[in-house]
Amino acid sequence: MKVILVDDEKGILDGLRVLIKRYIPACKVVGVAFNGLEGVKIIQEQKPDIVITDIRMPQADGLEMIRMLKEAGCQAKFILLSGYADFEYARRGMQLGVQFYINKPVEEEELCDCIHQVIEAIKGEQAKLQEVEDLKQEVHNRLQEISLRDIIDVGSENTAYVEELLQMASIPIKGNHFVCALLEFGNTVESLKEFALEPVFRQIDQALGQYRKVYRFRYSGAQIAVIAAHSGDIAYKKLIGSIQRLKQSLYRELKLSMTVGIGTVHKRAAGISRSFEEARYALSHKVIKGVDVVIPYPEIMSLPGTSHSISEDMVTRLEAGLDNMDEAECVNIIREIFRQMEAERGMSPVDHQLQCLNILLLSVRKMSFLQLQQNNFLGRNILSLEGISRIRTLDDLKQWMVGVIKGIITFKLANNIPKKKDIIAEIKEYVKEHYNKQISLAELSDRFFINPYYLSQLFKQKTGDTYLNFLAQIRINKSKELLEKTDLKVYEICQMVGYSDTQHFARLFEKLVGYKPSEYRKNSRKE
Repeated sequence: MKVILVDDEKGILDGLRVLIKRYIPACKVVGVAFNGLEGVKIIQEQKPDIVITDIRMPQADGLEMIRMLKEAGCQAKFILLSGYADFEYARRGMQLGVQFYINKPVEEEELCDCIHQVIEAIKGEQAKLQEVEDLKQEVHNRLQEISLRDIIDVGSENTAYVEELLQMASIPIKGNHFVCALLEFGNTVESLKEFALEPVFRQIDQALGQYRKVYRFRYSGAQIAVIAAHSGDIAYKKLIGSIQRLKQSLYRELKLSMTVGIGTVHKRAAGISRSFEEARYALSHKVIKGVDVVIPYPEIMSLPGTSHSISEDMVTRLEAGLDNMDEAECVNIIREIFRQMEAERGMSPVDHQLQCLNILLLSVRKMSFLQLQQNNFLGRNILSLEGISRIRTLDDLKQWMVGVIKGIITFKLANNIPKKKDIIAEIKEYVKEHYNKQISLAELSDRFFINPYYLSQLFKQKTGDTYLNFLAQIRINKSKELLEKTDLKVYEICQMVGYSDTQHFARLFEKLVGYKPSEYRKNSRKE
């Protein structure tokens, strides 16, 4: 603790300096002054933690010095020295916030006790300030996570909206390149418990410390989303090397094994969702590449058999059949796919097998992470190289594919997963009932068994609006009703309709309504 002494008697200053050095090693005298004006100057320069000052001094007494320093924003704690039993001095000191007094002549024990009390008071205030700063940082991190989660789930169509979300979360845009990775730990949600997140985050920050900023948060279950932003280009090979070293250090330090999908680098903020979708798709190819590996998106695009790709239209039809749990339609599409494969020349048995795995991965890309985790039939018994590698003929492979599709439909029926044609109506009703809760696209995807990225696209296709706009409009309409009919404070209404940040709520309200919340209430009551 830094201490400054102020007294017009040199002997007292020398004595105090000796006592503090001898008996209070936690403190160091960094300056002395002989009057109040000198004290103001040196205290403003040195910014001490504690000031011990006499009351009666020439030019400006101790109380006047304290008043000037307080007005200038000084945060030091003051101890008043006085040889006078004068209540008026004590009263004026208390009005200035002084809590500590020592009578002259100064006794060693009294000085030590008083300074230790001041030190404890300072530490208590510092702890409270740190709690506030930690809370602010937690709120800021949570806001960033919500914004980034919305961006990676909502898609890249609305560039302006993506940039608005990034600005709201204080994430720099100009001149930045972005790339996403999706880390998956083990095979179950229990593989990554809450207590393990912070050490994992520290390892991620250290491994990717060369980039301007790294954002990381739990995405779903045992998955962590990582978004790196860098001023200038991101060298892709170096990024892969950094992820490889991260994988090694996590196993070495925390005994955690992970599989990673990495998207490509994008120059614009709107590319974040695209890069994340690439990372998610790359991660799904662990059934081909194996687990505990790093899978860059460009690598899966050059897999054997991809040059003989089935049309996107065919895959879309298979997706629709699975969405509607139409087994007969799915089987017909598989037969058509195999007729095309039979007509292809130059495809080896391995090409055929990998082609089938690619088709299946594409056709289940709309399924949520939770759904895939729960579907042991799909995830553990069928989508494995060990099972498929024993198949040698196209006919056997076709029957294997039919078995997979039937298994997926059986799972969906057993878990009462809604058909695609009903899901958006159900989601809208659910949101209208639970608008005051934190309901992200990822949480809806787990509840309704659909991948969040595709849920966002489907919602926009069916309603003409984004999910986030739909949710915001419901919340703002409810807040208008509360402003009109109640005397609740704005921050209370903000929390009641599902927002935690009052400033964000106020900005959004003004954007959608044209008035600030307080102005809207005032105008509505005039009518």
